[in-house]
Order: sequence, then structure tokens, then C-alpha cells
Amino acid sequence: MKYQGINLENVKLSNRSSILLLLNNNGAMSRKDIAATVGLTAASVTLICSELIEEGIVVELGEAAEEKRAGRKKILVDINADYRDVLCIAVESDTTYIAVTNLRGKVICNCSIPTDKEADPEQFFKKVTDECQRLFWKNDIARDKVLGAAVTIPGSVDRKKGVSLNSYNIWTDSIPVASYIKKELDVPVVVENNLKAYAQTEIYFGIGRTVNNLFILKWGPGVGASIIVDGKIYQGSNKMAAEIGHMTAVRNGRDCNCGRKGCLETYVSTMAVHEDIKKVLGNDHDYLSDENPLDNPVVRGVIDEKIDTLAHNLRNSISILDPKNVVLIGYMFEIPGCAERFVKAYKQYDPFVADDFFVKSSMPENINHTEGLAVFLNEVLLA
Repeated sequence: MKYQGINLENVKLSNRSSILLLLNNNGAMSRKDIAATVGLTAASVTLICSELIEEGIVVELGEAAEEKRAGRKKILVDINADYRDVLCIAVESDTTYIAVTNLRGKVICNCSIPTDKEADPEQFFKKVTDECQRLFWKNDIARDKVLGAAVTIPGSVDRKKGVSLNSYNIWTDSIPVASYIKKELDVPVVVENNLKAYAQTEIYFGIGRTVNNLFILKWGPGVGASIIVDGKIYQGSNKMAAEIGHMTAVRNGRDCNCGRKGCLETYVSTMAVHEDIKKVLGNDHDYLSDENPLDNPVVRGVIDEKIDTLAHNLRNSISILDPKNVVLIGYMFEIPGCAERFVKAYKQYDPFVADDFFVKSSMPENINHTEGLAVFLNEVLLA
């Protein structure tokens, strides 16, 4: 049998990533504590940290605050949040959001433009990159300070190729998003489905730092989900895993923009909620934007109907996946009282569910849509 040697360079990169991921999850630590946690020798950790400090990715913060004791003081190190900036581009059905953040997610600058679905995709992304360059210039951001860009988009994505395969109600053709962005900005580009980006954000900055098996449920203008298994996002063989919004809720039901009929999203999305309220009340007022929509009995009745439909379909998914927790995120769960009513409705289908099974995300949907940061960190820095 031919002996397969160990690739020392890969081992070194893996050890670097382990240390950076540990610092991302735990914050500042001493080299000694890092070594004990990741299972490396103190000498190896010292060498890797020295290289990371020299590159500027990690910084020394000084002595740790601890009880007086004999011996050398612990010197803390942490990720340098301002090492480089990351460009986050979030293409949503109506609006495209652009933001520049540091490595901890602090927004340095941002803007948005309408998502032009009628435009040629290449021309649209030319408009996007023009806005990015304007943002760099206006905020004095040097190009070499930008580590790269992350683009998040609805629908199925080939992350390896940087291609949007089908974004449903935006474009139905395959779009080489990464090549369009890289052509204009000349930076590394990562492309990911927007729901998987939310899941990656939970892994790096939320409950996923301590829980390895999660189901992320997003309820808003779209209805989607993402599955985290053993700390990794499950993609599926066709990159279509967790498309809960496109489960068939009603046979031969409403037309969906995915080309099918009766999809869950056509019955419970914010647009469906708005349209069903309009049918009852007969006006175009956006009741969901009111301070307390559930105070209106008609609105409450419509939302409760949607909650029941969503809870029923979620129960079917959960019975197969058996996650540790379900994380709730999205516009509808931000409506006062809505998350609580959803949990109550779910318990009608599963009265044995634990009280702490549902977790409302500690990072509600960011108005700047910087979830691409976690995707980029996963691909470039912490992988």
C-alpha cells in the first residue's frame, strides 16, 4: 500500500483557522489557553500567533485581568477587527443593499439601489459595482483595504462557481455573479443563498457558536430555511436543501414564482398576508407596518391563520430533521407578539416540544444586510 504523507502546509492552514475561529467565538484569549483548547503545543500556538500578528490579522491586547499569582502574566490576543474591510452586497427582490464592514460586522458605510429585474443582469451588476466604487471613494476606502466581497441572493446558488442558478422572482437564468463583480472590482468574490448566509451568521456570531444542530426559519417577504448539521450548513445534492417556502402546502394551489403551484410561500409571505388582509378590509393600507398590528382583530385573525399553516409545515420538517433548536428570524417574527403566538401554535401540533426549543435570533434581520460577512469569513479567513 502506498504511504500517503501528511501535507504540512494544509495542517498549518487548518491550525491557523482553528485559532481564528476560536478567537471569533470566544473573544480575546491567551496563547496558553488557546493551546489547551485547540490541542496544540504552546510553541505551535506562539509561532502561529506571531505570524498572524505580523500579518495584522491578530493583535495583542495586553495582560489579562486575573487574580495575583506567581509566574508570567497571560497576554491576550484577539482578531484585529480593522485588519481589512469586507464588501457585503445583498440582492433582494426589490432592493439591493451595499455595505462595507470590518471583520466584526461594524458597518463603515452603506447604501442601497432598486433591484432592476428588467435590466440585463450584467448591466445591473455594473450599476452595483459603480455604487460600490462610489462608496469607496466617498468614504476614503482604499481598494487594497478591501479583503473581498460577498454577494447574497435568494434562490439556488452554486457557491463553488459563484453562480446564481435561479433567483425565482428576480432572474430565472443562471447568472455568473462572481465574475461580474470581480471583473469590475478585482477582489475575491463569494456568492451564497441569502438564507444560508443567515445560517452562517448564526454559526459565527449567534447561537451556532455553542449549538451544532440547528434549523433556521426565516419568515418575511419570502419564507425560507437553512439546516445546520454538526456546525456546517447542509447544502443538498442540488443546492436546494431547506426550501421550506417551496414545500407544497395546497395541491394545485396558488401560482408561485418558482414555477410550481401551491407553495407555502404563496400563502404565508408578507405579500400573501397583505393581500388577504386587503380582501377583508378592502383597502391598501400596510397594516403590517403599524406599531402593533396584532391589536387589530382582523389583522390578528389573518396572521393567526398564516401562523397555523407555517407551524404545521414546520412540524413536518422537524420530525425528519430533529435539530437541537429552531432559530426564528425575519420581519414577521419582529412583529410584537408574533413569535410567541407562533410557538403556541406549533405546540398544538407537538405538545411535547421543550420550552427552549425555539430561539429568537439574537441578531434580528439586519437593515444593512451584512450577513454576507459571515459567508466571506467562512470562505476566506476562518475556513
